[in-house]
Amino acid sequence: MSPPPPWTCRLQAVVAPALVRAPGLRAGAFAVVDYSDTPVGAYREALAAVALGPRSGWVPWMVVDSAASRAGGREHWGLPKELALVDTVLGPTGEVASAQVLAEGVEVAVLARVAPGRGLPVDVGAVLRQPRRGPAPVRFTGRVRPAVVVLEGSPPQGVRPGRRPGLALEGELRISAPQGRGG
Repeated sequence: MSPPPPWTCRLQAVVAPALVRAPGLRAGAFAVVDYSDTPVGAYREALAAVALGPRSGWVPWMVVDSAASRAGGREHWGLPKELALVDTVLGPTGEVASAQVLAEGVEVAVLARVAPGRGLPVDVGAVLRQPRRGPAPVRFTGRVRPAVVVLEGSPPQGVRPGRRPGLALEGELRISAPQGRGG
């Protein structure tokens, strides 16, 4: 059994907009996250998320480098977490500067050039809507900075390699238990 929700996690992340195949092409994002403090210890993950609305989405693809995170994500939120190699390199001010993700069918290098400075404060809520689960409230509180993100290699299906504007995040993510019943 993994620790029950809510989970409050300290993170550094780099996020790039993407059209994700899920089914068809939908607006979404590809992200690499370095968690320094979570209920199951430090770990890293990569994910493709699909926007369902302005502040809701679901995650059709996710890999982590922690068996405890995999178990908790599947048990509590129905996240499709699989084990993989996810390696991050933090920059001089703590941001994710580069990452390597090696998973079944995926081999992608991520390079991020993050704008200097402290960034802008952010406090935003959203809803995770995984199949067969109720909506799970999510809140990110921290700082965000613009970045240029380059994906090289073979990202997950539907995410194209290339250079694009993105974001670097630093702060705290709180993910609550799903509410009610999913459909």
